[in-house]
Amino acid sequence: MSVTTKLRDILICFFGEIKKSKKSKSIFYHDIHSDVCFTDMSTPVDLFEKHIDIILENNLEIVNKITKEEGQISISFDDGWRGLLENIDIINKHQVPVTVFVISSYLGRQNYMSECELKDLSSNPLVSIQSHTHTHPELYSLSEDNLKLEFSKSKDILQEICGTEISSVCYPMGLFSNEIIKSAEGVGYKNQYSSIPGAFYDEVYKNVKRRSLVQFASKKVFHSILKGGDNFLSFFYKLKHIRK
Repeated sequence: MSVTTKLRDILICFFGEIKKSKKSKSIFYHDIHSDVCFTDMSTPVDLFEKHIDIILENNLEIVNKITKEEGQISISFDDGWRGLLENIDIINKHQVPVTVFVISSYLGRQNYMSECELKDLSSNPLVSIQSHTHTHPELYSLSEDNLKLEFSKSKDILQEICGTEISSVCYPMGLFSNEIIKSAEGVGYKNQYSSIPGAFYDEVYKNVKRRSLVQFASKKVFHSILKGGDNFLSFFYKLKHIRK
C-alpha cells in the first residue's frame, strides 16, 4: 500500500468518525472472485461478504434503487467481468440486489461475459443491467455524433439482449462534462452515475449521481465510507473528472 493510499484511508476513518452520516449512498466494485480472478480490480469474495455484513450490522438497507434520503445502500459493478457471474451464488445467498454497468462491445471478450451469459444473468431478479457505454472511451475526445452513438448503441444492444429498459449509464473512467450529460439525457438515460463520492441525493448536477469506490476497502475503511468519511474526496474528484 502506497503512502498516499495509507494517508487517504486514515483521513477517511477520521472524517467518518466526525460525520457519522446515515445518508443513503451508492457504492461500487468492478468484480468479485474466489478461485479465479479476471481483473486486478476484483474484490475477494470474503472481503465482499464482510462489506455486506457491515452494511447490515449498521441497519442499512441494500436496495436496487435508492428512494430514501437516509438508510439505504445501492451496489453496482462496472464493465461486465466474468467474476460476478461465476460467483452469483454469493449474491443469491445474501439476497443482495446489484446493478451491473456493462460495456456492450466487450461482451464475449476474454474475461468478460458473453451475450448469452448476460441474458441469463439479467433474468435474475436481484440483478439490474445498465450501460457503461459501447466501447468505454474517454468521452471528452468524441465528436457530438460519436458521443451520441456511444450512448445509443449501448442502450439498443443491451435492451435487445436483456429485454428490459436501459435507463442508467455510468461514465467511463468517471469523466464527464455538461455536453456529455446533455448527450446522455438526449438518448434517454434518466440517471447518470459518476465516480465522485458523497451522499446519493447530493447530486453533482441534476440526475448525476455520486458513487463511492469500495473494492479494496478494509473493514474499518469501509465502515467509515458508509458514514460519509470519503465525502471530503469529492473536491479532488471533481477537479479530476469534470470538464466544463
